[in-house]
Amino acid sequence: KSEESISVSVSDTGIGIAKDKLEQIFIGFEQVDGSSRRQYGGAGLGLTITKQLVELHGGEIKVQSEPGEGSVFTFTLPNTTTPEVSGPSASASQKNVRDFNLMETVEEKYDAAPGHPVRSVGRILVVDDELVNLQVLFNHLSLEGYEVVRVTSGQEALDLIHSPASFDLVILDIMMPRMSGFEVCQKIREKYSPSQLPVIMLTAKNQITDLVEGFDAGANDYLGKPFSRDELLSRLKTHLRLHRINRATGRFVPYEFLHSIGRDEITDVQLGDHSHFNEISVLFADIRSYTTLAEKMSPKQNFRFVNAFVGRMGPIIEKNNGIIEQYLGDAILAIFPQKTDDAVKAAIEMQHAIENYNVSRISDKRAPLQIGIGIHTGPLIMGIIGHESRVDTAIISDTVNIASRFEGLTKFYGANILLSDACYTRISNLQNFHFRYLGAVQVKGKNETNRVYECIDGDATSIMEKKISTQTLFESALEYYVKGEFGEASACFQTVLRENKEDTVALNFQMKSAGHLAKGTPADWQGVDLMESK
Repeated sequence: KSEESISVSVSDTGIGIAKDKLEQIFIGFEQVDGSSRRQYGGAGLGLTITKQLVELHGGEIKVQSEPGEGSVFTFTLPNTTTPEVSGPSASASQKNVRDFNLMETVEEKYDAAPGHPVRSVGRILVVDDELVNLQVLFNHLSLEGYEVVRVTSGQEALDLIHSPASFDLVILDIMMPRMSGFEVCQKIREKYSPSQLPVIMLTAKNQITDLVEGFDAGANDYLGKPFSRDELLSRLKTHLRLHRINRATGRFVPYEFLHSIGRDEITDVQLGDHSHFNEISVLFADIRSYTTLAEKMSPKQNFRFVNAFVGRMGPIIEKNNGIIEQYLGDAILAIFPQKTDDAVKAAIEMQHAIENYNVSRISDKRAPLQIGIGIHTGPLIMGIIGHESRVDTAIISDTVNIASRFEGLTKFYGANILLSDACYTRISNLQNFHFRYLGAVQVKGKNETNRVYECIDGDATSIMEKKISTQTLFESALEYYVKGEFGEASACFQTVLRENKEDTVALNFQMKSAGHLAKGTPADWQGVDLMESK
């Protein structure tokens, strides 16, 4: 301290600064470690602002430093009573106070309005390690009606993105500690395409090489700091509009379907695009006696009924890694590219969903629903068919036909879920399910026979438990049936029915056995049932 000035020194034991960097550190958005991935945070503005404040008060700031030994910052201030601020400086100070008050006002308006929720026009994730930057972005976006979620690190952002919570767009700073924005964007792109989740990068690094690196990482757009509020909002609205268009088209052509034929975006699809799968599971579900139900309803009631049905079934299929290929009125065609087990799990959940839905239907004095589900595994081609002005997605294969016929077999046998032998033998965890072998069947028009398996996990719990307890007796009865010993088969099936009168499969076999007895055993009987083509 002297009569003319006051000197203040601040020292640290940090990483130090090289001599050729001593002047650079006072330049806005410049840092000693200017890499996109660095150990320490900061926007590179602190020393710039400090220098300007010191000089505005008539002082100066200097630095002494050695790499690895820390730094000493020294600033001086005139030793006079601070005069009342007036003129341009006063205006600037008053403006800063107003801006600070605006931050508080926005926080109160959007974070503390019980009973009066603000309608969100989009959910935005903002990622920046500088709290001031987060606040500025929050102010701009909240006042436009966006719901804003703020985090200060790349890992926090990835945790949120991989959680069930969904976002419409991500605003991502590049220069962050430990994990750069480039790395965060690359990891986002492992799960979401640019059209599924747009990413706008904000950074002081606006060299061409940085722009290229950002776009290579998967960014949709790039804004340099400091940015214009109007430009930010304009770009934001453009990307959100494109995102919503893409989300709408994704309802007609699932992203999984696009990826299966080697395309990332709907705009890349071309007539004739296709992929061949040597082995994939196909599920076909259909409402039983739909015609009888439909003739009692008006067209509007019919539409609402079908929409309510598929609205319950669709999410179950998607949850189990299935792709809904088509809604065929009251029928659903879906494929399961990953595991056959997924298709079986979906079928079981669908049957239980119908069981729960029937509780409300019965209480409303409406007829309960029943659906049959057939699953088959085999080769197919998935692709885009049509002509130049009208195309559609399609899966073409006999695998689809057989899955459909197995759904038809559910009526023939009185079962809820039936699997082909090709499907059954590809289940990786048989111990997770309960099956009954129902023999072999030949569909008219087909030369080969198919072994049929019933999955009883889709039955009501009480029925399933009784089917499990009578399984040995059922297998003995079926063995008599296959051998053509219909008297013994009929007696055994009757015993099963005494234990479980709701076993419609056993009832059908008992009736078939009695029918064979009445007309005499056919001379060419080979233990194979014949079913009419659907």
